[in-house]
Amino acid sequence: MVSILLVVIILIAVNAISAGFYFRWDVTEENIYTLSKGSRKIIKDLKSPVTIKYYFSGDLESLPLVYKNYGKKIGELLNEYQNRNPDLITLETYNPKPDSDEEEWATKYGLSGLNLAGGERLFMGIVAIQEDKEASLPIMDPRREQFLEYDITHLILQVRQKRDKKLGIISSLPVMGVQANQMQRMQGRQDIPKWVFITELEKTFKVENLGVSADEIPKDIGILMVIHPKKLSDPTLYAIDQFVLRGGELVVLVDPNARTDEMARMMAQMGQPPQASSNLEKLFQHWGIDYQPSKVLGDKKHATMVNAGASVGNVSFSLWHSLDRSSFNQELIATKELDNMILIEPGAFSVNEKSTLKMDPLIKSSFEAGFIDSYMIRFGNPLSINKHLTPDKKEHTMAGILTGKLTSAFSKRPEKKLKEGEELPPKIVEEQKNRKWPPHLVKTDTSASILLITDVDFIHDQFSVEKFNLMGQVFSQPRNDNLNFMVNMVEFLGGAEEMMTIRSRGRFSRPFTRFLELEKRAQIKYQVEEAKLSAKLKEVQEKLSQLNVQKGTNQIVLTKEQIENLRQFTDQEKITKSALREIRKLLRQDIETEKMGLTLINLLVIPILLVIVGLLLNFRRFRSRE
Repeated sequence: MVSILLVVIILIAVNAISAGFYFRWDVTEENIYTLSKGSRKIIKDLKSPVTIKYYFSGDLESLPLVYKNYGKKIGELLNEYQNRNPDLITLETYNPKPDSDEEEWATKYGLSGLNLAGGERLFMGIVAIQEDKEASLPIMDPRREQFLEYDITHLILQVRQKRDKKLGIISSLPVMGVQANQMQRMQGRQDIPKWVFITELEKTFKVENLGVSADEIPKDIGILMVIHPKKLSDPTLYAIDQFVLRGGELVVLVDPNARTDEMARMMAQMGQPPQASSNLEKLFQHWGIDYQPSKVLGDKKHATMVNAGASVGNVSFSLWHSLDRSSFNQELIATKELDNMILIEPGAFSVNEKSTLKMDPLIKSSFEAGFIDSYMIRFGNPLSINKHLTPDKKEHTMAGILTGKLTSAFSKRPEKKLKEGEELPPKIVEEQKNRKWPPHLVKTDTSASILLITDVDFIHDQFSVEKFNLMGQVFSQPRNDNLNFMVNMVEFLGGAEEMMTIRSRGRFSRPFTRFLELEKRAQIKYQVEEAKLSAKLKEVQEKLSQLNVQKGTNQIVLTKEQIENLRQFTDQEKITKSALREIRKLLRQDIETEKMGLTLINLLVIPILLVIVGLLLNFRRFRSRE
């Protein structure tokens, strides 16, 4: 009796002591239940409570297994967020039933229910609330499983930020749109709409057009986009320089041959040398960036099919880069998912030996890339240009992030240079004299981040979206990943610095990779024979279609020879189709047989081993008793 009481006292003591400790051990291969360093820091730095509401219809009869498992894992990961800061993060989980208050609130929060086959409605969304701000993930898509942590942390970051970050634009291209004046409207000219990528950025940022002659970047601008800069004045370059030194995020898009530069095109039509290139020469030189504004990069491996005219037809054009997954940085979450972009006659960046900065490539060429002079584009067709392209067997960076501590490219604020004979009005002279400028910054206190891209055409609507008219309204949908890349990268820079450390999560689902290998091996085994039979079937069908059939009024008239050929070809078609079916049947049988064998091994080996171990232990115990 005393021993039992002692055991009870020990158990109570152990529970009381362990209640004050929190310990978890993530034994998964890719630590999928462990939050990244960036997420942990964002959670730790919360100043006021955040409520996370998770709406998941987990008990629906028609709920697909993939959604059921994924919904459960989301809940487990959200628990990890709460466990990291239980004082400031409250997790509320709801199961919205039809016609319930939970369903009504889910709809009010903007969560989009998914209609299932059985007529049931699935809710699987997250809402984050902090004070008077709220943000939501309307539907959790299992296809974004690898980015689950990123999406949830970004959601918390959205409500944590006290105000929307402002984004400034300095562009020589009409990316903000242009309204036609009354005279232009009378001449038939219409308004130029904003480029779609701007409207997408406006969903996250307050976008402000600063103009190409800005001599100071407002203090409330957090991100600055410089697009196609052409002969910017020293005061404007100085404003950009000082913006970066004070900690602003800079995005620079230059181009050796911008096809969307209407001014350059008009100059070419008037017989003048077109100025379709752009550069930030003074700043690039100071940062140690090598960039040639008169050289266009071509890539034979990633060439794009283009229409070269009626006389030539469709040809592969090396200066238009059709990028695949191999072109993108697979370590960065903002580019990891991209696999379909097109760059139009880009250039390339590199960091020279004198620079103290580091360039992390985002988009790279293949080793079959090389340069040509941009002027050749005006005088040659795609075929002749391809012939002049000589690969230099190097990878070239077409987009990258420049990082490191910067110094100013200027010793002091430059004065605005006036043209010969030009004079400023006395009022402006007085305003400039009395204007209080911010103090001159010499260097950055922390590491700066600058996004560099050597193409501007890729974000033009022509190359990034498809537009369609529906009931009088114009809608756009991406034609590739161009829009995603641009918006992702700007949002990436605009988030907290910690967001850059959040890795792509491993998958919760663990497929039997051995099954996939078996299937691939079986396919290789039969694909040669299947290819031969498919080619034979195609040949027979072509012969059937080439028979000289003469149609009468109500009958088809065939010669005796044609009837015999038709019978032979029809018999051959049946035999070939039957052989193809047999090949595919054998393929499936082989795969299923190997899968069954492997499944039985997985199911039986462990129990058999346990039985053997148990027998051995029992035998050993029996021997010891003897």
